[in-house]
Amino acid sequence: MSSEPAPLPLDRVVDCVAFVIVGIGLAWPLFPKLREKLWIALFTSASFRDLHLESVNSLTADSFLLALRRFTARRGKPFTIYSDNGTNFRGASNDLSKLDWDKITRETMIAKILLKFIPSTADWGERLVRIVKELLRRTLGKCTLTYEELNTTLMSIN
Repeated sequence: MSSEPAPLPLDRVVDCVAFVIVGIGLAWPLFPKLREKLWIALFTSASFRDLHLESVNSLTADSFLLALRRFTARRGKPFTIYSDNGTNFRGASNDLSKLDWDKITRETMIAKILLKFIPSTADWGERLVRIVKELLRRTLGKCTLTYEELNTTLMSIN
């Protein structure tokens, strides 16, 4: 008896360029010694698992939309964005669920970007969030960075 693996969703196997279909994750503040808290928005390509990092300085829809605009300016406009709406952040943080998703949905509809919410059991970007946080902690150690230094570090990672 052999069992067939479940087929991947079409968005994961479609032939397209990177960052046309993306998933988003949000890493909670890594460096609490900064004057202001700073979150990291992770945009990951569904087809290539490429990663793009943007800083988010507050948990407002406006701040997240600015990070989305910076991502779009650098990588091009995605057709579809997947989010788990923060439900699988319960153990450590519930940051994505604090965002005003109604406003974000309205803004992405104006930009003709399809925003889809996936079940919390779909581990779209959580593994990448953990990897990025661990690598930043190992690389930077106990360094206390300014906002500009951390933002520059994120851009050099991209």
